[in-house]
Amino acid sequence: MTSYHWATLSSVPWYHMNRFVTEINSLIKLAAPVSLAQLCLVGMTATDVLFAGQAGTTDLAGMNLGANTWSLIIYFFMGVGFATQPLVAKHYGARDEAGIKHQIHQSMWMCFALGIIATLVVWVSAWAIQFIRFDPDLLSIAQQYLMAISLCAIPITMIPALRGALEGMSLTREVFLVNFGAFLLNIPMDYVLVNGLYGLPKLGGVGCAWSTVGLMWLVFLASSVVVSQHHKLRDKKLLKNFERPNIPTIVRTLKMGVPMGASLLIELSMFAGAGMMIAMFGVIQAGAHAVAITVASMSFMLYMGIGQGVTIRASQFLGAGRADDAWYSVRAGTIFNLMVAIAICIAFVLFTEPLIRLFSDDPDVIQLAIVLLYFGAAFQVADSLQIAAICGLRAYHDTQSPPKYQFISFSLVGLPLGVGTAFYGWWPGLEGAKGMWFAMVVSLSLVGLLLLWRLATRVRDTAV
Repeated sequence: MTSYHWATLSSVPWYHMNRFVTEINSLIKLAAPVSLAQLCLVGMTATDVLFAGQAGTTDLAGMNLGANTWSLIIYFFMGVGFATQPLVAKHYGARDEAGIKHQIHQSMWMCFALGIIATLVVWVSAWAIQFIRFDPDLLSIAQQYLMAISLCAIPITMIPALRGALEGMSLTREVFLVNFGAFLLNIPMDYVLVNGLYGLPKLGGVGCAWSTVGLMWLVFLASSVVVSQHHKLRDKKLLKNFERPNIPTIVRTLKMGVPMGASLLIELSMFAGAGMMIAMFGVIQAGAHAVAITVASMSFMLYMGIGQGVTIRASQFLGAGRADDAWYSVRAGTIFNLMVAIAICIAFVLFTEPLIRLFSDDPDVIQLAIVLLYFGAAFQVADSLQIAAICGLRAYHDTQSPPKYQFISFSLVGLPLGVGTAFYGWWPGLEGAKGMWFAMVVSLSLVGLLLLWRLATRVRDTAV
């Protein structure tokens, strides 16, 4: 019987390390493009922060407030669509071509409806944030940002259905190439729109939103072309003879996807919610948070990419009836994620100031952002473990557990701790932004441990 102890990989004889190395090599080939695709998306955000910061601290803080509000909304709806990836991967492992096509069509119908809802929610949010105590100039930029970026809510919500289909069929390189193209185009588009070149109006931080709108529609169209015209998929005609909405399939996808969206929402309520609360301390603290969280987010997307590679590989093994190989892939991927996190933690400590100076030349912003990134270095290990556990659970179609443990860790522990420390001085010296980042370290550590325990328990129960 398979052992479900985490020590298994470290206790085997050396000759068994060949299997571990082989598994990691296979995982890297699958996950590297996914990680790079995730980094391209973060790179677009980093470019936004870079050009908005050059336009001024107020533009940077206003853009960050709008982006945090947008993220809280759109990542929930995108998260629901992420259910497509493990579902398609399982059909792919079982060589069920009809099931793949059916799932893609139903996921796209579902995501289109979610995109319409997301657009309406963004409009309401742009109106509602005026009732929160923000700097008037900062608030104006944030509202303009939200109204502009709402125009890409539909394509950005539908992209996970197409991307998940490609990744589920191991076509991860193609996903990377599409996202890399968007990243490259975002640089000149941000520069032109933020600074008002070639006769265009100078839009400041709001120009980043308009750049995102154009690029997300382009990514959606490019992803559609890849799904329908890729040489490995052309004969399958995956987007031809489009099926009508099938309510039972959509409901099954929603049952798996809504907890995934809730998981992202709960986690972002800590990160983006922290950014919104930090904005109440003024533009310096908001700007420092924007810079530090941008640097820290790059590592998060790397862990997410590796984790999604584990989801794809383990789902395909499970679809092929190879449960032991699936569990081994999850364990190996978790250890690899941890190794990467330790390396990134060391890099953050050694190169803190040079990383911060890439995004701001304001001395006050730099001074505070350096301190915040030290906290960011502290939560790397915990962040990598919780992502690895979440992605492992997705392969076993357990998407209900992560939001439960995240709610406990982020909402019941992290949020009260952050508010108390940042606003009420529970811990002298950790007021303001530093208090919120301290709470992130505590809550991420807690959820990482809880989710690892749940993953081991889930696989053990499946085998019984």
